[in-house]
Amino acid sequence: MNTALHPSAEDRVVDALTPRARRVRSDQQLGVITLLLRLPQIMAPLGVLTWIAVSASSAWAAALASAALCLGMAVCGLGMALFATVRWRLWALAAVSVVQGVVMWQLSGVDVPVMSTVSEAAPVFVPFFVAGLSLAPMGLAARLRWASVLEGEGRPEAFSAAMRRESVNEALATVLGAALTGLLAVVAGPSSVLRMSAVLSVVIMALFVLHPSARHPQANRPIMLWRRDRGATRTQQRAGYRLRHGLLYGIGALNALLGAAQGCLAVYSVSLDTVASMGVMYALLGFGAAVGSTLAVRFRHRVTAVNMWVLVATGALLTSMLLSGPSGTLGYSVVLLAVGFFSGPCLLCIHSSAGQVDMAHGYLGLVALMNVVTGAATALGLIVCAYLGVHYDYMSAAMAPVGAAMLLLGSALLFSYGLRRAPGPEPRI
Repeated sequence: MNTALHPSAEDRVVDALTPRARRVRSDQQLGVITLLLRLPQIMAPLGVLTWIAVSASSAWAAALASAALCLGMAVCGLGMALFATVRWRLWALAAVSVVQGVVMWQLSGVDVPVMSTVSEAAPVFVPFFVAGLSLAPMGLAARLRWASVLEGEGRPEAFSAAMRRESVNEALATVLGAALTGLLAVVAGPSSVLRMSAVLSVVIMALFVLHPSARHPQANRPIMLWRRDRGATRTQQRAGYRLRHGLLYGIGALNALLGAAQGCLAVYSVSLDTVASMGVMYALLGFGAAVGSTLAVRFRHRVTAVNMWVLVATGALLTSMLLSGPSGTLGYSVVLLAVGFFSGPCLLCIHSSAGQVDMAHGYLGLVALMNVVTGAATALGLIVCAYLGVHYDYMSAAMAPVGAAMLLLGSALLFSYGLRRAPGPEPRI
């Protein structure tokens, strides 16, 4: 009997599973690419902060340069949301990534003088702000790619699961970005972080453009930044408004906390002449976020995302109070480790909640607004904390993370209050 003409039942089963296995492999590859795609936007502000603090020995210059970069990213995120649905968006992203790589590479050679007054800030603010305009937040592009893939393959029911995966990628990118920034700053020097960011932006975008998932037709997913449900009742509109703004307040407060923590670290390191150890502390911050996020995922079936958000926000408030306490590098590193331990799960809870409470209507518009708020809040936290630390004292600067953590906890309670008055199940990680 010719087995080539009469395949066995086992061969037929393997042949039937091959398309599914190929699809799973493609989804895994796309998930890794979208994770790495976010790294340059995380590494660049941290790299600028570390590099300027080391080269100029000025916490004010370092914070201002990093904040200018974050403000440029916020403006770029708004522009990306407005032009996200154009037909040539993929090639526009490729062009932006090349510009970003060139700008970041050239930026690593800029000579930044020491400054002590606000009037001296303009020479530093402008080039870094312009550089930030090329740092497009890639979370929205990654989610639009998943929408195109799932619609092209006839799997629209898997969109929620894909968005949960992207929520995890947002937290993982923050963790990996902080860790890589710290390690590179110690091993190869602070300016190497910007060069690595430039290389990653070009290489990962090339993989994103050339991946087979790019062949699917562009999904029809409008980006509505300001949405109103015409057919909803006043009570439903009020509940939706409260939920969306609770998430925006939460992501803003969290990034203000992270920015203020970075500003405190810059002020602390420059004042005690321990700038060389900033990279190690950033790595510890990322490690703590990784441990906290792993534990949050471990208990995702027992604790809802909202309750987890309240718990970790309370922990972030308590640990932020410790930033004014340590008097040595070891103690400060332990405190940053604790801050990261609670910040990582908080980011995961916020993005997971956003993906489940507003999935049916304005989810992508909410993601775009969260990207804009992220850059603006980080810049605000950096500037306020560095200004207080340079013009007053470190104890005044240490109050900025505490205030941001209080807002984070308040936004968690506000979101929980709104969720109890809205229909539907409670979101989970």
